[in-house]
Amino acid sequence: MIDVYQIISKYLAGESSETENSELATWRKLSEENERIFQELSESWVFANTSSLPPCYPDKERVWNKILTNIKQVRIVKGYSRTVLVRTASIAAFFALIIGFSASLLYNTMYNNKPVENIAFRTRWGEKAEITLPDGSVVLLNSGSKLAYDTDYNFQNRKVQLEGQAFFDVAKGRKNPFIVAVGDINVNVHGTAFDVNGYKDDESIEVSLLRGHVSISGTDGKLLVDMQPNQKAIIRKDDFSQNQLVACDADTEGIWRYNKLKIEDEPLETVLHKMERWYGVRIHLTGVSDNKHYWLTIKTESLTETLEVINKITPINYKINGEEVHISYK
Repeated sequence: MIDVYQIISKYLAGESSETENSELATWRKLSEENERIFQELSESWVFANTSSLPPCYPDKERVWNKILTNIKQVRIVKGYSRTVLVRTASIAAFFALIIGFSASLLYNTMYNNKPVENIAFRTRWGEKAEITLPDGSVVLLNSGSKLAYDTDYNFQNRKVQLEGQAFFDVAKGRKNPFIVAVGDINVNVHGTAFDVNGYKDDESIEVSLLRGHVSISGTDGKLLVDMQPNQKAIIRKDDFSQNQLVACDADTEGIWRYNKLKIEDEPLETVLHKMERWYGVRIHLTGVSDNKHYWLTIKTESLTETLEVINKITPINYKINGEEVHISYK
């Protein structure tokens, strides 16, 4: 049996042989899980290689300490629910594998001048992560989300790309403006705290401002919204002319970061869609909707407990099979 992690380490360092490349390619094709592991390790490797160590070859202990410092920039936050359906956090494990790679491979990759590369962090459904960016800005990444930035961040720019939802607490006093690119808009920031909800399958992108000042523009630079604290901008993806700017309690809008899921005046289909993200499951709904709307807050309730609450409002049948949930109207 091949030592796949050793081969991956050599591949990422550009030191693998043609035979090893062939073995790795075969292993990656064996399953989607293998390919996912490879991609996540690749992203972690790039992250480890962004360390700004002096241009020399330090001893092994110093290399390990530097990598451990980088690892501390990402912290997996405890899952939302006590249910066993919440998946185990995985990013730390990926970095642990990186640490196990040989020092010689790290020496060959960490000190060469390289072109700008992209670093990405992903959270699975049912988990979230706290990320500290190189400038000290802190990002809390919600479940099923991705945050990415280039390795010239904080030197040439402070621009990040977001898919999903995140709460940003941006470091002040930096020469480069902080920009969040999500979909076809840019959120322009100057030292502030705000929430961005930009999942791909949602019709709108929502930005809630807790403090500071935020402006939102299209990728063409045209100003769409200028925001003040406790305002929420709702940007229609298909029609920027339908934008809304409404008053809100910004702390409540970002209540998910306190391990609470708030549902306000939403149909069951929308509620279940949010529960998929919250619990890390896939929910299949059949039957005819009764058009009821729901108001509830999910805290530490398990998936079963939440479904029982819904059942009291709208009679349903449900069956949980691992991460697959089947629901039908009675």
